[in-house]
Amino acid sequence: MNKFSLLACAVFIVGCGTPATYKDPQGRELVVSLDKVNIQDFATAGSQMLQSMISSPSFSKGAPVLRLGTITNDTADNFDTSLLLSKITVPLVNAGRVTLLDNEPAADASARPKAEYVLKGKILEDRSNAGSTRQSSFVFQLTLVEEKRGVAVWTDEKIVTKQGTKNAVGF
Repeated sequence: MNKFSLLACAVFIVGCGTPATYKDPQGRELVVSLDKVNIQDFATAGSQMLQSMISSPSFSKGAPVLRLGTITNDTADNFDTSLLLSKITVPLVNAGRVTLLDNEPAADASARPKAEYVLKGKILEDRSNAGSTRQSSFVFQLTLVEEKRGVAVWTDEKIVTKQGTKNAVGF
């Protein structure tokens, strides 16, 4: 095969890709990666945990002052854990269910309200395989701690498990 034929084949292969398109983030046509947490994993776990949290007695009276604690990422993938927190805090704040403290220090500390609760957690993973089938489970753990007494008043764990032989499109 001459150089021109090789170049023509390379251009043909590169030019035959699928163009990028927008997809519904709640839809069923999203990329599912076995090796990492996808945006739909955060949405699934966050939505379920939000429903569990707002049914907690801690949210039955007023809008408690909430501070975000540390969410530890104990997975092999490097990602911003605020993706999970925003799935919970955005609806809570916008519905007036909590007052969220800014983690930046205030200029006038005396005017800053004290946190009544701290939300903290961990994201873990477990991977296994059998033959050509691979499975990845991501465990999302959150705990709401009452600052004054230092006790957990709500805790939840959601597991998102994906299985396949390779990464795919689907939800």
